[in-house]
Amino acid sequence: MRSNAACRVAPGGRSAQDVSLCGRTDKAPSLLADRRLRLILIGLVGCSAASGLLPVTESFAVLKVTGSAGKLGVVLAVQAAVGLALSLAGGVAGDRWARSRILVLSTAVRMAAAVALAVTLLSHSASFAVLLAGSAVYGCANGFFGPVSAAVLPDVVEGQRLAAANALIGGVSSSVTIVAPAIAGAVVAILGPGAGFATEAAVLGVAAACLAAARIPVARHGTAGEAGMLEQLLTGWQVFRRLRWLWLLTLQWTVFSMLILAPLAVLGPTIALRYLGGAAAWGVISSCLTVGVVAGQFAAGHMRLGRPALLVACLCPAGIAEALALGLGAPLPVIAATAVVSGLAMGAQIVIFQTAMQSAVPAPVLARVAAFDLLGSELGLPAGYAIAGPVGTVVGIRLFLTGCAAVALVAVLPFAAAPSLRGRGETLNAVGAEALARARTASGAEDAWP
Repeated sequence: MRSNAACRVAPGGRSAQDVSLCGRTDKAPSLLADRRLRLILIGLVGCSAASGLLPVTESFAVLKVTGSAGKLGVVLAVQAAVGLALSLAGGVAGDRWARSRILVLSTAVRMAAAVALAVTLLSHSASFAVLLAGSAVYGCANGFFGPVSAAVLPDVVEGQRLAAANALIGGVSSSVTIVAPAIAGAVVAILGPGAGFATEAAVLGVAAACLAAARIPVARHGTAGEAGMLEQLLTGWQVFRRLRWLWLLTLQWTVFSMLILAPLAVLGPTIALRYLGGAAAWGVISSCLTVGVVAGQFAAGHMRLGRPALLVACLCPAGIAEALALGLGAPLPVIAATAVVSGLAMGAQIVIFQTAMQSAVPAPVLARVAAFDLLGSELGLPAGYAIAGPVGTVVGIRLFLTGCAAVALVAVLPFAAAPSLRGRGETLNAVGAEALARARTASGAEDAWP
């Protein structure tokens, strides 16, 4: 649900690259001793690095070509909207076909888009239309990658090791994105955004090759017995809507992403360009966010949580700190420090939420439920992207960001009081199994359930 925050909102990409694959042990040396898992780790680290490079590169590419924060908002909105529109199809595909193939294909599509954008920018033929088309292609790939990557981990890791696996793979992947935004900022500042996209394409090529060479085992989830896509979606929806704790956390993140993540993605680079020195400063801030994310992920992996959903809801307000500091005009060191604080909260949420969802939602419908969570939680992003630029320009970008932070704080705090978020982990798991049984009865689906 939340891993896009770790890489400065690669739009439409709550891709869960930070929560992906691991071996059947939570010890790093054992993982590295297995050739398949080494390849998987390299592939996932590559995807995370590319996600860390994209936001800085894309933002300054649009600003260079158009000079407009409003058009940057349009590009981000299109990318997010396309990703969300295809996320349900991605969820069905992830429960029906080999999840490993979908991961490889979506990574390859992202690489092709990065190559095309690099060529047009380096040849000085890029236009707003080209950048918009490239963002749409990224959105297509993200729409399939997101729900599939969120669902693949339980195929290869026992349930009791999910938290440790999520923390390990998430921490290693996110560690790479600590330096990726700073590298992107330096490359863009020295060589231009075309070189930034070329760098990203090379990284994605290596990642796709490693994921393909790993030959990830294919898990059978038994959706072939369902009549068609609509019936499969209906089964997933029935499970999702019966998990009250899950859709409440999804709704909370919808508010947070619309009021914080989207305005930050649009106005953050503009504030850095006008007041903080440009792309390099934004790269530093983004890297500080990721430092916090990594620390939060590793910390969450060592926690024994009685009420995971409640903790996720309580962590959300802390993610507002960075936006508030930027809006109030704080100096760069203060903004960097608040970015670490926001990252700590978001990183812990990544591990806790993903582990809770992967444990509570039955495997045969996990990708579809993850797709509904993805669609719901990021539904506010396109609107946030589209509004932030024009409204921020009229009222003042700092004032607008401060107002968004204040409204978001008031809006997300009440979720922690919801009774359904206070259930213990085993209670959430039992509710998930019951939800699938009722959904299958209601829809008449015949997919296999172990």
